[in-house]
Amino acid sequence: MKIRLLLVNIIFLLTAVQSLYGQTECCGISIDKENYERELSGELFAQTLDTITWFNKDWISGDIFLADGEVIRNKQIKYNGFLDEIFWKEPKSGKTIKLDKKAILKFHFLNLNGDTSVYFRKYMVKRDILIDSSEVFVQEIYLGKLSLFIFHYIYVERREIVAKNNVLFEKEIYLEKPVYLLSNTNNRTIALKSLTWKNLSALLPDRKQKIRQFFKQARKVRIEIYPHMIMLMKFLNSIEDQ
Repeated sequence: MKIRLLLVNIIFLLTAVQSLYGQTECCGISIDKENYERELSGELFAQTLDTITWFNKDWISGDIFLADGEVIRNKQIKYNGFLDEIFWKEPKSGKTIKLDKKAILKFHFLNLNGDTSVYFRKYMVKRDILIDSSEVFVQEIYLGKLSLFIFHYIYVERREIVAKNNVLFEKEIYLEKPVYLLSNTNNRTIALKSLTWKNLSALLPDRKQKIRQFFKQARKVRIEIYPHMIMLMKFLNSIEDQ
């Protein structure tokens, strides 16, 4: 009798377990399989960084495109040019997480001071301080037959001894040295320190006169700002096709 009762209880438990697995809602907890989103991976970051090293000083909502094709939407993120790393503000704890760079293909700031077109992508470059090439995050400025990216390279220019509350300490002075990367459809990339007509004429020697004429007509235009960089790239793409 006891054995028979035990078998009945086992069958009842197995049936209950199968029933629970077959449900998507139990005890007030709803499992939304369609909107399920994978958690971001990274490590806790507690170091204080100089504000000048941040591309965006405040947390901004953004989308993160992973290397496996998945997109993590609407997360509070920051990019640091000195470390060339992207950071995430974990919503529950408010702590700063340095994200796993290897897992990220690119990221998009949804609204950076009114600009919704700011994308960064991982790009292979060769830095002067490194022997081998390395992958860094670069800002997409223009995509075409001739594309333009900016690597917001920040480095320690010098160190100064300063006093605070009668205490002397060494302060690092940072400087941004943007690198302009022009890439064509053959995956050939040229790195420029500035977008001058001389540099661009060396890149497109057959179009030297047209490039010089463009800069002469646009001499009041500051090529350092994004809208004028886009205008320049549209011009370069138009003459490259000729």
